Amino acid sequence: MHKPTERGIMFSGPMVAALLAGAKTQTRRALPGPPDEAGLAAVRRRFGIPGDRLWVRERYVAFGRWQVRFNERKGRDEWAFADLTRARGFSWRFDGADPAAARDDAAAPTWHPRPALFMPRAASRILLEVTDVRIERLQAISPDDAIAEGILRTGDGFELQGGGTTMDPVPAYRAVWERINGAGSWDADPWVAVVEFRRV
Repeated sequence: MHKPTERGIMFSGPMVAALLAGAKTQTRRALPGPPDEAGLAAVRRRFGIPGDRLWVRERYVAFGRWQVRFNERKGRDEWAFADLTRARGFSWRFDGADPAAARDDAAAPTWHPRPALFMPRAASRILLEVTDVRIERLQAISPDDAIAEGILRTGDGFELQGGGTTMDPVPAYRAVWERINGAGSWDADPWVAVVEFRRV
């Protein structure tokens, strides 16, 4: 019997909003090359299999301060953020950073914006259960799948990056993909891992 496991997964601000609204139930992530058995196994190690869970990493706000520490491995001083959120009896936030927060080792602790990469598991507010994982070409996306990616609706259509609307959700998703992955990334038609999920 499979014992479900948890993994972290990063999402951008607009995609977090779509998750919170219940509009996003799929994500596509580019793969380095064509799929084979080893590639599928790597995808499953990264995203799991049905029943596994993904905790969402997003930009967040932590209470703490910056300090300079000596990194023995690198042989030099470097900045390190001391997260005091839990120690001070607070909960992590998703807005409300102190506009004066800065890297200053003499400053009192305050609320600092933090990148998704450094979010601790305990700070995550969104948990997803994997329902399917597959590999396909990016451009194989269907209109229903494009909608499940959480693209923005506007009136009767879908919002295009840079303005305008379209009745076809696939070009709207293409605009989102290229905003995240760069110009030409859609035309490259990479192999992608398609992860379907439901919010727990």
